[in-house]
Amino acid sequence: MIALASVAAFGSFHSLPMRAHSPDLILRTISENRVTPPARGYWDLPSYGMAFDVKPSSVDVYDHAGGLCWRDTEYSGMQAATELIPFFTTSASGSLTSFASSPDGTRYQPHRMAGMPIACTGTMDRTNPEYIFDAVSASLTEFYPFAREHHVNWSERATRLRPRILQARTEQDLLAVLSALFQNVEDPHTSISGQINGKPFRLRSFRGDDFRALNQKFSLQRQYNNFLSWVIDSWMPGERRQAAATLLPGTHRQALGSALVWGKLTGNVGYLAINEMTGLGADTDIEGERTRLRPALDLALTDLKDTSALVLDISHNLGGDDEVSADIAARFADKVRPAYSKQAFHGGQVQRFDIVPHDGVCYRKPVYMLTSELTASAAEVFALRMRQLPNVIQVGEPTQGIFSDATEKGLPNGWILSMSTEIYRGPGGQTYEGLGLPPRIHFQVIGLKPSTGDYGDAIRKAGALAAGEYGAGPAGR
Repeated sequence: MIALASVAAFGSFHSLPMRAHSPDLILRTISENRVTPPARGYWDLPSYGMAFDVKPSSVDVYDHAGGLCWRDTEYSGMQAATELIPFFTTSASGSLTSFASSPDGTRYQPHRMAGMPIACTGTMDRTNPEYIFDAVSASLTEFYPFAREHHVNWSERATRLRPRILQARTEQDLLAVLSALFQNVEDPHTSISGQINGKPFRLRSFRGDDFRALNQKFSLQRQYNNFLSWVIDSWMPGERRQAAATLLPGTHRQALGSALVWGKLTGNVGYLAINEMTGLGADTDIEGERTRLRPALDLALTDLKDTSALVLDISHNLGGDDEVSADIAARFADKVRPAYSKQAFHGGQVQRFDIVPHDGVCYRKPVYMLTSELTASAAEVFALRMRQLPNVIQVGEPTQGIFSDATEKGLPNGWILSMSTEIYRGPGGQTYEGLGLPPRIHFQVIGLKPSTGDYGDAIRKAGALAAGEYGAGPAGR
């Protein structure tokens, strides 16, 4: 959950008033390397502070906040259309009614404009430190929904830091002031990233004891400069080996690289780890990813069909695509049920999503869903869906608490502002941003302290619960 349509781990953005399955005609924005005529023109998305100049063969993206407006440096050309606004819907008259992330995904309602405002196109120096600081602080003040949850007043901080930014002359000076602006905001979807003298940086903080312990371990090594790269490429393989060691001999299988791993635990309990919800193939096209996922899920759930219960492990899933999470959750649903709603903080309308059963290979026996503080973004949206099912019980640790898609804005100096912009709510109106989804049965999953056990111990404990050894009773919310 970047920008409008594509989503990576800890990252994307969307929203609108209709239910997820609309009767409107939906079309591709790009057809035969040209923008489809109804999508052309000037469009504003005021709930996200974005505007689009959609030409027949190109798209220019602008960001605006607090009276400022600048050309987005991250997205341009046809790539901007395919990544940000790949689909649109039309009314009976053929006029555009919304942009969409996918045919059954999130929709967002644009306003047509006569032209791009002069604030966006006028010539001025937008790369100086003061302008960048003002663009960042105005965007956060106007569009960030979770100031209360993260104990931050962006406007107050910006005022306090004003004397420092007026003295800033270099990118290093600017970064120091922005570091103070972002201090102690533990929202991984809200960050500043870029390069200074060819060296990449990212201002970002994670919530919880697990990430704090991982950060400590990261600080002791010198091979990796990027924290998440170290987590995924260096630390995570050891966790995968622990998980594999819990499976009965001869039952370990995997698909889509290591995105899906499955096998059997003692007590006739199945095990299925969903480790990724994006990057399932060579390209980033959401339809291609969903197509690749279907036979892999068919294979895994067919192998596990004779088990009496299942440990569904998303404890190491850092996120991905909401549409992918919906397709996986559908395999466990018995009937259509409300799943959640989402709404852009800045004047957005509510869009509601259901969990809809898959017409094919499914698993409807008891499911024990294993989560941790690493369970984030689209993986949390998946967990929110699954919690609505009567055969599912969440165990382990609370999730990270970053449901909102991450809206990315390319700043004039080439840096990128990423920020949470949406509010996700459960069917009863509950929000879990900054808190995470609490498990019904709590135990340590990320074993960074030897006294608490390790990841393998957590899987075995979940398996014992699924086998009924701890007397947990039937699965439920």
